[in-house]
Amino acid sequence: MNPADLLTVSECQEIDQLLLPAADRFAIRVAVYAQRYLRAKTEGNPLEALTEAQVYELVAADPQLQAEEQRQGGFMTWYGQILISALKQLRQIAAREGVPIAELTVPQISCWFQQQCQARLRSSPPSP
Repeated sequence: MNPADLLTVSECQEIDQLLLPAADRFAIRVAVYAQRYLRAKTEGNPLEALTEAQVYELVAADPQLQAEEQRQGGFMTWYGQILISALKQLRQIAAREGVPIAELTVPQISCWFQQQCQARLRSSPPSP
């Protein structure tokens, strides 16, 4: 794992300070990590054009993930699914922001998740 792919301490603090459920804060972290991982692995190619098959190919070609697959069978499939799920969200965020996925910032990603959370809260009936 490349340290540049990880969130900085200040980015983690920024996410932790959001008034969101833990699951949403975790999803923000996953989306940011997926963006950084895929950006590094695609070597400048647009992330918008990535197919599910290409994501799995990137995962299969990663030596660190191959080692984890040896320890824990099915890891690469699970990891590919996580990346694909995050990529779908990143596509929505990029479309809303009008920028390429690779250029999304942590605040932009966080804002989208906040809006999604607020929409869920508005659409759910109040508890008795």
